[in-house]
This record gives sequence, structure tokens and C-alpha cells, in this order.
Amino acid sequence: MKRWIAASLPAAALALAGCVTVSGDDPTLRTPRQLLDDGKIERQAKRRIAADEKLAGGRVNVASYDGIVLLTGQVAHPSQRDGAERALGGIPYVRKSHNEIQVGGAGSEGNANDGWLTAKVFSKFAADKAVDAGRIKVVTDDGVVYLLGVLPRAHADAAAEAARTVQGVRKVVKLFDYL
Repeated sequence: MKRWIAASLPAAALALAGCVTVSGDDPTLRTPRQLLDDGKIERQAKRRIAADEKLAGGRVNVASYDGIVLLTGQVAHPSQRDGAERALGGIPYVRKSHNEIQVGGAGSEGNANDGWLTAKVFSKFAADKAVDAGRIKVVTDDGVVYLLGVLPRAHADAAAEAARTVQGVRKVVKLFDYL
């Protein structure tokens, strides 16, 4: 077993290296540090939200890209929506947040097709030479596609237009930082 693990480590490192673009002079590329920080932000926010009894019964999702946090989901009361955003307070490396949590009814499971829509959006990006999918985070909640990233406005507009043409997408929300 130890030999298998030792033999697998170099292959895993090479595979992961393809997933991470190391930034040089290009401000649109994320550093490994930013990737780690975004993971920490997401984990800490999810823990805080799960621990808050006032948010019980709601569905809150957290995504972070370059310190920009997106909250999506559904809660029953406006106070729960605000409470989810307050949970972000004091988390290191959070630069700003977008609270897109919908108020109304108990937290549903969302749209069962959201994962499929995200995959279709990425496929559309891959086919479009004007879109660099590696610099965009796609989050889909209840048929609404949220796009995060740090891009020139023309690239962000091309990505949004490509996402709008995917069948099943109800709405596209651009949450980019523009260069």
C-alpha cells in the first residue's frame, strides 16, 4: 500500500499542477496562495453558517474567488439572509461579498439540474475562443448562473453571453472584478 501511495504522489502532483495556474505578471491569474485562501474562506463560512441555529431550515451555499464571496440559496426570513452575511464578518481574506440568497419558503434543495447546467456552461466556454474558463468560477443555483473572476470587461462579457445561450439557464449574474 505504501508503494502504491508513493508511486501515485508524482502523478497526483502533475495532475493538480494542470489545475492551478501560477500567476506571474498577469493579474488575472490566481496564485496558489489565493486558491488556498478561497478554500479557507469557504470552509470557515460554511462552519459558521451551519453552527448558527437561527439559520436552521435554510439552504445557504458559499463560494469564494479571489476573496470575493458569493452566498446563494434560500431561507424563510430576511433575518436569516442577513445572518448568513454577518457570518462572514472577521473571516480573513474576504474582500467583499455578494448576498444572492433568496427569501421565501423553507430552504429547498435547489434545482436538481444545477450541476448539469454548470457543466454545460463550462463546455460552452471550452468551445468559445473568446472565453478563458480557467479564470472564471461558475456557480449555479436554481437555474441562475453566477460568474466570478478577475477579467477584462470584454472577456467577462463574452463569458456572460456564452453562458446565456446554454439551454436551461434562467439568468446570468456577472460578479467579476474588471481589469
